[in-house]
Amino acid sequence: MVTSNLFSLDDFPVGCMVTDYKRRILYSNRYLEQYHGYSTNELLGADLFTLLSKASQIMYDTYIVPILVREKQCDEIRLSMVTRSTSTLPIVVSVHCDDSANERIFWSVSSSSRSDQLFQELTETKKLLEQKVSLLRTLSDTDQLTGLPNRAALAKHLDQKIIDLKKDDMAFALAFVDLDGFKEVNDRYGHHMGDKILQLVAKRLASNLRSDDLIARFGGDEFVIFLNGRFSPCLVEESLSRLINKLSEPFDIDSVLLQLSASIGVTLYPQSKAVEPDQLIRQADQAMYQAKLSGKNQICLFNVDNEQVQKGKQSELSAIRAAMDADQFELYYQPKINMLTGKVLGAEALIRWNHPSEGLKEPATFLPVLNNTSTGVELGRWVITSALCQLQKWLQQGLDLHVSVNIDGYHLQHSQFLRDLSSILADFPNLPKQRLELEVLETSTIEDVSHVYSVLNACRMMGIRISLDDFGTGYSSLSHLRDLSVDTLKIDRSFVQNMLSSAGDLAILKGVIGFAGAFECDLVAEGVETLQHSQQLIELGCECGQGYFIARPMPAHAFKPWVEEWHQQAFQKQFKHHS
Repeated sequence: MVTSNLFSLDDFPVGCMVTDYKRRILYSNRYLEQYHGYSTNELLGADLFTLLSKASQIMYDTYIVPILVREKQCDEIRLSMVTRSTSTLPIVVSVHCDDSANERIFWSVSSSSRSDQLFQELTETKKLLEQKVSLLRTLSDTDQLTGLPNRAALAKHLDQKIIDLKKDDMAFALAFVDLDGFKEVNDRYGHHMGDKILQLVAKRLASNLRSDDLIARFGGDEFVIFLNGRFSPCLVEESLSRLINKLSEPFDIDSVLLQLSASIGVTLYPQSKAVEPDQLIRQADQAMYQAKLSGKNQICLFNVDNEQVQKGKQSELSAIRAAMDADQFELYYQPKINMLTGKVLGAEALIRWNHPSEGLKEPATFLPVLNNTSTGVELGRWVITSALCQLQKWLQQGLDLHVSVNIDGYHLQHSQFLRDLSSILADFPNLPKQRLELEVLETSTIEDVSHVYSVLNACRMMGIRISLDDFGTGYSSLSHLRDLSVDTLKIDRSFVQNMLSSAGDLAILKGVIGFAGAFECDLVAEGVETLQHSQQLIELGCECGQGYFIARPMPAHAFKPWVEEWHQQAFQKQFKHHS
């Protein structure tokens, strides 16, 4: 049935019918039923010729169909309708076909005895149709919550503006606005409160724009602003700063005061190269994301010159994904030992890329491009799985070890981290979970610190050990120790390497050792490069270390032979001989 949620053909003051190009009747309204005497259900799927006299059938094939093919419509054609009682009724029809893939033919039918009213009725019908179509277009281009133009309307606006600006040599700025903290408010107070906030945000933005600007709700708590005119970076930042200040003012909703902020990314048009509307939106979106990473509640201008860098990053990510599919990554393991007793305590898993043309690649050459990407999360899952698989093999071979893996801040904040980790551990039911240690860089970029703390504490409750890596290099070391229960502190290699020559680094190292004792944490020193480093660390109270003086990272197959060699010869030569 051809209907709409807003109106149906029964609204029309004349008989209406819908057929397809095969003459099958799809619908007829109640006015038309009064003429032919059949119900819609009786005619549904029937041949149109059921209702037409022989002469009218010939008229349809020889006259109406050719006109519809050429012109899509024909008006005021006189035909004869066969009624249910087999009598004939003179009628006047206007016919037009649908341009869409539906290929439907719409019929407007009146009795010829009312032909003097036909013109007026058709005029009224067309007016009604125009009103309904206009309403539909308005609704399809409007966000129902805020009353602002929606994403579809924005796309049309940008298309037209780019065409106009090419003619008139004009310019504009496009800003992507995302609310900071909206999800937390929505979760705490409910979607009803969130909807009210979005309505107020829309009003604040709209009231602070000029008449020739446009603001659209892009989706969720995201808005896009079209700023007409030629802008310099300073001028556009000045204009958008006023909007940020407005959005930072408290919202008073149902006697609840709520404070939000906004991050805004902006791009300018025209650019040195041709750019499509969807590209402009992506540019502004990328700039907004950078504003988020830079601390939120600020404006970031898209760097067109940096776009090539972004394309290069995407190329590198594609290469890394291909390398994962080709199984080109491998874990190396660097031993951790008790430098006083010589016992091998465990190993840190370190990723390497066996590149087919460039050889073995160190992580510093490819890991940075994975920051804040889903590919980085996927590779992180692979590292955990591979390390546990190797740990299980070593334990079965009689090696009493634990293995640590590095987890970056973005992976820790991923919504599926705990679920993924639990799923991976379920594949190793006989492996003691305390043999796995997660190493978290103190300097990791962490947006939601409290969330990360809760995730890590959940890991500890599962039995997994937590290590704070590069301790002493971050700005919040003491707060980390206060708020997060960690099992191990790893002293950054820079302090270890310089402790023999720098009184300042030696003092910091002593302080870190004191923190470990106060918070009852194990201690591991990275960067043990010489026997002197080892001896000094032992004297200071740090017995566990890793570094090139002990062993370089090695492939998994070389680790067990190294352990056997270490116990038999190396430890005797390197440590005990000098003790």
